[in-house]
Amino acid sequence: MEEFAEGRTFVNSEEIGEFADVIVPTAPDGTEEEIRIHYYEEGNGEPLVLIHGIGQSLYTWRYLYGELSMNYRVIAIDLPGHGYSSRPESFCYSMDEMAETIRAFLEVRGIVSAHMVGFSTGAMYMLHFLSKYPEMVANCIAIAPGGITARMPRGIRNFKSRFKAVFSRNLFTERTVGKWLREAVNDFSLFDGQAVKQYYEPVSDGLTREALMYAVQNFDMKYATDEIRESDHEVLMLWGKEDAWHNPNNSVFFKGILKNGRYFLIRNAGHIVQEEVPEKVLEVIENYIPVIPVAARRGYYRNFVNDGVQTDADETYLPGEAPVPEEPEEERFDEEAYAALGNELPEYPAEEDAPLTLDAEDYESGEEEYVPEPEEEPFGLTEEDYAPCDEDADAEEAPFALFGEDEAEETGKDAEGERS
Repeated sequence: MEEFAEGRTFVNSEEIGEFADVIVPTAPDGTEEEIRIHYYEEGNGEPLVLIHGIGQSLYTWRYLYGELSMNYRVIAIDLPGHGYSSRPESFCYSMDEMAETIRAFLEVRGIVSAHMVGFSTGAMYMLHFLSKYPEMVANCIAIAPGGITARMPRGIRNFKSRFKAVFSRNLFTERTVGKWLREAVNDFSLFDGQAVKQYYEPVSDGLTREALMYAVQNFDMKYATDEIRESDHEVLMLWGKEDAWHNPNNSVFFKGILKNGRYFLIRNAGHIVQEEVPEKVLEVIENYIPVIPVAARRGYYRNFVNDGVQTDADETYLPGEAPVPEEPEEERFDEEAYAALGNELPEYPAEEDAPLTLDAEDYESGEEEYVPEPEEEPFGLTEEDYAPCDEDADAEEAPFALFGEDEAEETGKDAEGERS
């Protein structure tokens, strides 16, 4: 993974990147609040927005950010209450408010439409945004989409209970966050001290933990999935085959919701796929989202980035729809003339000539691989996975996606309390 070495030195800091002030409605009566969004932006090409999940920051894209910026205009954002974006006072962190934040951010940056990649709960925010503003989304990829499940540690599930969350939000430490991260991945060595510190620092203060509590409690999986049912937009969904938090078999659930979905698995990966096998996720993205040749980029992207510059065509296009200028014809290699000089043409292995494909060795169709057997537990958003995790939780509270406390340790404490 030498080409991704930059990810090992990548840091998320309020001293790095840019800030955008956006106005977001925070109540049905039209009340608005200004939110300061922290983001990184790099590269030239079609806009590609990266959306992290609850409890994370743009740091989760550290291995992909630099590589993607070679072919796209990559924009990685910190969602409100996360990373180094502001913690607005009247913000409830609802599905609608998150979608409105993404819309307002794109408008401030002058982006008419963008490709999007979302992870976990961030993928659900992306899908909800797609249902509300389909004209602003080009290609979109959802990585391990879903909410909180019974497979997650107890600490995070406690955030769903308004009573338990008050105590749970103050109890986790940097060491606890490290445990949660290692439980979520297939390779425990992925999260060293530096990586855990980058995850923990933005969530170490009280205001952020309060924001996380509201984000979990107001995350509404049912609302998001009900809204996306009406969309005809194609969505590519991918899971890590060893994902213990969001079972890959949830593709069966999403197949019953999406009218136009594609589903793939990546081997040797758990929940945080983009950090475990970034080279494979990069291959998926570059195969699915068109890469415009460098020679054809001049004067092209302004056709769908509203920066006030008039184009030759005097028209605005969505990504992938604008006409691409023809590249100058290159001088071709004359094999016959080369052979006539007595030279032998080199022979290359067939696999080197084969185009990249999502159906290669590392990618399997979820439909072929996971066919539920009668005796197996049902797939998808079952009562076990997505119902409130305790009697204190409201029935309307919905799933979330990242981090939790060590379940075995908590269970031991509960048992000890009963004996005393």
